[in-house]
Amino acid sequence: MASVSNFLLLFVAAFSAHIFINSPISPQPLHFPPPSSHPKPHLYSSFQRVEKIGEGLLKDPEDVAVDESSGIIYTATRDGWIKRMHKNGSWEDWVRPTQDHTLLGITISLSGKLLVCDAVKQGLLRVGDDGVDVLASHVHGSQISFADDVIEASDGSIYFSSASTKFGLHNWYLDILEAKPHGKLLKIDPSTKLTTVLLDNLSFANGVALSKDQDYLLVCESWKFRCLKYWLKGEKTGTREVFVENLPGSPDNINLAPDGGYWIALFQKISSSFTTGGYLST
Repeated sequence: MASVSNFLLLFVAAFSAHIFINSPISPQPLHFPPPSSHPKPHLYSSFQRVEKIGEGLLKDPEDVAVDESSGIIYTATRDGWIKRMHKNGSWEDWVRPTQDHTLLGITISLSGKLLVCDAVKQGLLRVGDDGVDVLASHVHGSQISFADDVIEASDGSIYFSSASTKFGLHNWYLDILEAKPHGKLLKIDPSTKLTTVLLDNLSFANGVALSKDQDYLLVCESWKFRCLKYWLKGEKTGTREVFVENLPGSPDNINLAPDGGYWIALFQKISSSFTTGGYLST
């Protein structure tokens, strides 16, 4: 029995060493915030009155953009399509910029074309009836990975997030298991066309939104249950601070509301994954 026990101990030690050496992560402790004092989003009665559109026609749509001039609604899907819904309610498979890739955040640019995040390979795309252009595929010599959400300012500056520079869309869960900040907030300068890093060391950089006066930018940190504010104008230009924290779920997309507040999509794990949302007033 002693020899069997010794063999088992050696086997466990060897197996543990193999896992440690070949593990794709080098984790550190992940500290969750205390229970949130914010109201639970699912308690808002307004969510019980929503109308579902495109149900059964769209594969996991991530984001939407509305062309106010035409009334067309655009959405990007997990199977690489940009689909649009016309005013009469009909859906069209409009453009498929990439095959076997996933499109995430989208917004309508000043030119009327769409800015689209390719989470798998190409980075940030510009899509129109005349074709697809790659706006940013690298930053500081490194390929942009996991482009997540995008917004354009009135001066033509484009801001977008890179959720993780280490893990991709298909193994995103390793990012939270490792619990290290690999996300970035990026900017494309309209005059130089260069892409630069505004913020790094973000815990899964996700949704991006501009304030009503465009004097600051918000970026969601999913694994820290908070949104950061990055100042674009004024005495605090170039600095960051916490905008809201201890949210009742991980913040995903964020959009400016007509009254200057923000709609934030939250996701959380209870018995199964689901996405919900909430409204935040400034």
